[in-house]
Amino acid sequence: MVAIAVFALYLGGARDYLLLLVGDTEYMQAQFGTEGVAYFTDYPLLLRLVWTLNILGGLTAPLLLLARSRWAVPAAVISAAAQIVVLAVTFAFFDRWAALGAAIAWFDIGIGLVTALFAWYCWTMHRRGVLT
Repeated sequence: MVAIAVFALYLGGARDYLLLLVGDTEYMQAQFGTEGVAYFTDYPLLLRLVWTLNILGGLTAPLLLLARSRWAVPAAVISAAAQIVVLAVTFAFFDRWAALGAAIAWFDIGIGLVTALFAWYCWTMHRRGVLT
């Protein structure tokens, strides 16, 4: 059940990621307003790469967990670490709070917390011998 919930969460995140990656300004405007369009239009390549790791890990880790694979742990840890890096850098240096607003900022922090807790869950399942 945990894996399905995280997969669903990251499936939605992957949709956002792809629409932002291709530069769908209509989508950006509807979701984030004019400031959000400017924010994502100038998103640095290195952060896009880190964000890609977050999304890929967030999609693969739940599937690996469902398969009871020990590889769920590194996939989840990579996803969590990438999410933390993206949040830390964008809040500290790109004024994410002002550009996207408090509601989206808190939502993203919540996603980071869920991702970190999921990595811990995968590690716990591995430690208990559930993942092989």
